[in-house]
Amino acid sequence: MSDLVSIIVPIYGVEEYLSKCIDSIINQTYKNLEIILVDDGSPDKCPDICDAFEKKDERIKVIHKKNGGLSDARNAGIDTAHGDYFVFVDSDDWIENTMVEHLLFACKKYNVEMATCARYITDGHSTRAVAFNGPARAYSAEEALNEILLGKSMDVAAWDKIYVRNLFEEIRFPVGENNEDIAVFYKLVDLAGRVAHTGTTEYFYRSRPGSITKLKYSTDARKIIEKNLNSIENFLEKEYPSCMPSFYRYKTINIYALLNKYIKCEGTKKTQEFEHLMNEFRKNKSYFFNDDQTPSKEKKIAIMILLHLYNPYLLVKEKITGHK
Repeated sequence: MSDLVSIIVPIYGVEEYLSKCIDSIINQTYKNLEIILVDDGSPDKCPDICDAFEKKDERIKVIHKKNGGLSDARNAGIDTAHGDYFVFVDSDDWIENTMVEHLLFACKKYNVEMATCARYITDGHSTRAVAFNGPARAYSAEEALNEILLGKSMDVAAWDKIYVRNLFEEIRFPVGENNEDIAVFYKLVDLAGRVAHTGTTEYFYRSRPGSITKLKYSTDARKIIEKNLNSIENFLEKEYPSCMPSFYRYKTINIYALLNKYIKCEGTKKTQEFEHLMNEFRKNKSYFFNDDQTPSKEKKIAIMILLHLYNPYLLVKEKITGHK
């Protein structure tokens, strides 16, 4: 295959992990790559690491830019890329050396414009779990959306996937928003029409305390998530009404995650924010408790939250274990 694949890597504050990430991309079995390293104004040694790699491999192009956040860095990469296909890799993660080859092969085999693979959840030393694995096959847009909303063989993340470049002719990631992938995944699936799964596990997602997903609770971030959930709901009601039960499950999981995070960060004082989250969860709780995929542990935590017993439980746990 002669298609040029652009791999876009947004980079900020990851000097400890960056070399491993870039090495995993350089060593891909598929060689026709354009590797775009977007230094998003990183304050550490990342800019120097990027420049050093650029000198070693002619396929690498480095963009140094003012800090604008993950979405802005990805968009800068998209605007610069020349590839027939795009792949996104987060700079604290790494990939199997066959990932691009297998993703591209799936696109060709199933004649699709978007493909995904499963991922390893890791702390950088050992694998904690394999997520979103599934059989090698193609899904219709409706099937793919249901798989994503139900948390089965794929999810909303921009990485661990490959895209034909024309899917990004008009789509860009929303600048200034965390959880930016929620805002675009359904648009990409709809445009692609069909999505393939490689049937393989190729992406190593590093779960670490300092990552964006571990930041403290933010009311502004909650409002952005709710805005995006409302947009998804309106879109699905019009274009894919059969996906609505799956969406309500997805919505409730997100509300529960926000509520859980708020309590861990702020406690259970009856603030306006706490009451808002509680009311939203109560309205949708049946989807949460009836979901077979929700771990029993999380259901027990949710019951404690609804009975106002969770914060006392956390205080006792913290005394015993030293952390919440």
